Amino acid sequence: MTTASDPAEIVAPRDPALYAPRRRLGLGVWAVVVFGLVCLALGAGLARFGPTAFPHAKPPAPAAPVSDIASASPTYPVLPPSVAAAAPAPDIEIGRLEARLAVLENGQQRAIDAAAAALAAATLADAAGTARPFSQELAGLGRMLPLSSDLRALNRLAQTGAPTRSGLAAEFEALAGRADVAARDPGRAGDFLAKLRHALSRIVSIRQVGATQGSTPDALLGRAQKLLNEGDIEGALAAIEPLPASAQTILAPWRATAERRVEIDRHIAALRADALAGLVQVTRSPAAAPVGTP
Repeated sequence: MTTASDPAEIVAPRDPALYAPRRRLGLGVWAVVVFGLVCLALGAGLARFGPTAFPHAKPPAPAAPVSDIASASPTYPVLPPSVAAAAPAPDIEIGRLEARLAVLENGQQRAIDAAAAALAAATLADAAGTARPFSQELAGLGRMLPLSSDLRALNRLAQTGAPTRSGLAAEFEALAGRADVAARDPGRAGDFLAKLRHALSRIVSIRQVGATQGSTPDALLGRAQKLLNEGDIEGALAAIEPLPASAQTILAPWRATAERRVEIDRHIAALRADALAGLVQVTRSPAAAPVGTP
């Protein structure tokens, strides 16, 4: 009689690794384990005995709050006494710059005002050179210049104006014949022939228009006419001074307007000279230089 065998005991295992001997931990693995244990021991010892073993080692101070940093005042290097005395204070330097700018601005404004006054004086001269009144132009210049004797005199003359120089020359030429006839009047003391010649001269007047030499009425009137044609009213007024009273009576209205023209032109020339002098003075002044000009 046979006994059946257990298949588990009879069949051999198929994995060869099961027959190999088991591997033990090597020396390197044990060295790593020991080194780790030593490091842990040292760390624990430093944590426990470090503050007493190293008394000078202090933990870093905590960072200051942002508010404390903002409120802390900055420290500047201290200058030597000589340097500190030589350097001007910021407030003084700013004050000097502001004063300089104020002077420059004042100079520029003065230059603008002077140029405007010169332009107004030129406009007034053009208006006064015509035969019309010029009160409006005079008022414009009066607002820019201080009151003077020339302005006061022109206030009266500007209301009526005066004929132009060319107009006065033409008017004098129309009156010269009558003035010549009046200059030949013998008066009550004259004889009959002189009175007859004077009566005939009122009808037919014969003058030597081109005669300018001598002291006869023809020469005086001719010389005055020549000066007027050249624009010299002052010279013409002086030339007719020797004429007799009878001729002066004829020329009296013309003489009044001619003298008014001379007076207007004299005051206008004085005002223009003052305005131009003020403009030249301001432009030559250093304060009138623009900002940034050395």
